[in-house]
Amino acid sequence: MTTPRPLPATDPRLSVPLYTTREVGRFIDVPTSTIRNWTRGYQYPVRGGSSSTRPIVASTETERTGYPSIPFLGLAEALVLKSFRERKLSMVKIRAALMALDREMGIANVLANKALYTDGAQVLWDYAKERDDSEIKQLVEPGSGQKVFVEVVRRYLQLITYDSDLWAERIELPAYQPTQVVVDMRRGFGRPILEESRIRIEEIVERFAFGNESIQAIADDLELNLEDVENVIRAATRPAAA
Repeated sequence: MTTPRPLPATDPRLSVPLYTTREVGRFIDVPTSTIRNWTRGYQYPVRGGSSSTRPIVASTETERTGYPSIPFLGLAEALVLKSFRERKLSMVKIRAALMALDREMGIANVLANKALYTDGAQVLWDYAKERDDSEIKQLVEPGSGQKVFVEVVRRYLQLITYDSDLWAERIELPAYQPTQVVVDMRRGFGRPILEESRIRIEEIVERFAFGNESIQAIADDLELNLEDVENVIRAATRPAAA
């Protein structure tokens, strides 16, 4: 099994707030309210009062409206969580799976570590088999040999590129596909950019929002493919779910 090293709390991938909950929801096409629950936890009623869940996506502080609170690795975690939700797992089962991963792999923020990609499926399969949990088994392909995640989970994991320290370093944002829009702490200060040209998507969206240029004119001026500009504007201006 891969042995990942814990990430120092001062690492900018974990300590620098880059994105709001609304932005992360838009980047990965998940409701803002869901991202908020993942970063803050939520309360639920129990007999005689209420209880609360713990956050499962990294954030730096309680978000003030309009201010970023989610670091780069928090975005990676949210992307992986979305892949689990694609298998229709309940949040109760997802939280059970995360506890198993944390316990067996021994590090925080494991969803943003390459160890999840290489060993996480086997960990979850063993956990689910021990508890006869058919829901969590849905994340893993059955069969002999080393277990791997099912195709839909692998597809999301393959959007993440890892550094030599095994922690995420680059993420391709699914909301803009087939156009390649990425976030990378080494380029564009962690803001979304077009992979090939390195143009920040904010520049495209701001020019379109100003209202005096057509999409074709923006594409021509920036020397971009028209379809790429259309994809960026469509994804960036789509109303975020509450």
